[in-house]
Formats: sequence, structure tokens, C-alpha cells
Amino acid sequence: MKLALLPLTLHLLPEGRVPLRIFEPRYVRMIAEAEKDDRGFGIGMLEDPDDTGKGDLYMLGARVKIVDFYTLEDGMLGITVEATERFRIRELAEEQDGLLQAEVELLDNWRSCALSPVEQILSDKLQEVFEEYPELAELHPDPRWQDAAWITQRWLEVLPIKNDYTQMLMGEPSCRRALTFLLSMIRPDDARPDQQH
Repeated sequence: MKLALLPLTLHLLPEGRVPLRIFEPRYVRMIAEAEKDDRGFGIGMLEDPDDTGKGDLYMLGARVKIVDFYTLEDGMLGITVEATERFRIRELAEEQDGLLQAEVELLDNWRSCALSPVEQILSDKLQEVFEEYPELAELHPDPRWQDAAWITQRWLEVLPIKNDYTQMLMGEPSCRRALTFLLSMIRPDDARPDQQH
């Protein structure tokens, strides 16, 4: 499958949502084309920038669909997107205006499964994060607090984990490895997201 790519320094996983500000002509074109054929577009995860301010693309990204359009105060286009699937980039090409086009392999979504009693703390702490950051709660009006896959994906989006490690966990066939990692990270009083949203 071919997808236009928007490179960002954040991770987004299936059912995750993020608001975006669109102003470059190549991305305005990308949005128009994404709406025309319902294909959506891809968010490519960028490495942390080096000293020159540039970072390479990781191989794993997320296909997204647009769930809301709005005009921002500065007159620019604002959209909210929701990730539908993870993908692995197979080939990458750059168009004349700089828009990246990728041939991608879509990956199966993590299967929903119930949290065990030990894992319940991950849900409890995420609910506290949503209370503290209402903008996150607004993005996810139908949270699934007992779904281990959903909980795990939201934590991977908000925790300031090294990108390489997030990519590794994101590439797993299920949420189990990420759950184990998150349980080792989450403590009763230190669950705080970073400020990327």
C-alpha cells in the first residue's frame, strides 16, 4: 500500500488521536488527497533531531484517518487524526514538492484482552493522567479502561520513553511485552506524560 507521510517526533498507535496544525502546501495537498480516496495518510516517527536539527525516519509508523477539521485562531488548518493501523515502511520516495511517499506493509492490530489484577494499576494511573491532562481525555471520549491493548498503546504515546525502545515495543505482535515493560516503569506517584501533546 502507498501512503503519503507526515514525519513527526511523536509516536501514535491504533486508536490514538492527536491534533495537528497543517500549513505547508505539500501537507495541505496531502490532506486533500487523503480525503479524496479515504486512504488516509501515514505518520512517520522521526528520530530525535541531531545537532543539525535533522532526524531520520523510523521504519514503523501509523496510518491515520482524519476525524475532525477546524480553523485555528491564526487562520491555519487544524485537523485531528486517529491512528487505524501500524505499518512498516518498505520503500520511500520524495516528490517534487518534498512530500514523502512510502510503500508500506500494514501490520495487524493488537488483539483486545482483559487486564489482570496486577495490571490494573496501569489503567488506574492512566485515568489519573487523563484527569490531570483534560486535553488527552477530550481526544479519547470512549476510553476502554479494561482493555490491556488500548491501555498499553495510550501509555506508549504519553510516556517519555526512548524512541528506539518505543519502536521495538510497537513492532511486537501483541501488547504483552509492552505491558511487562510498563509495569516495571509505573509507580504509584510518578506516572506523568511528557508534553508532546
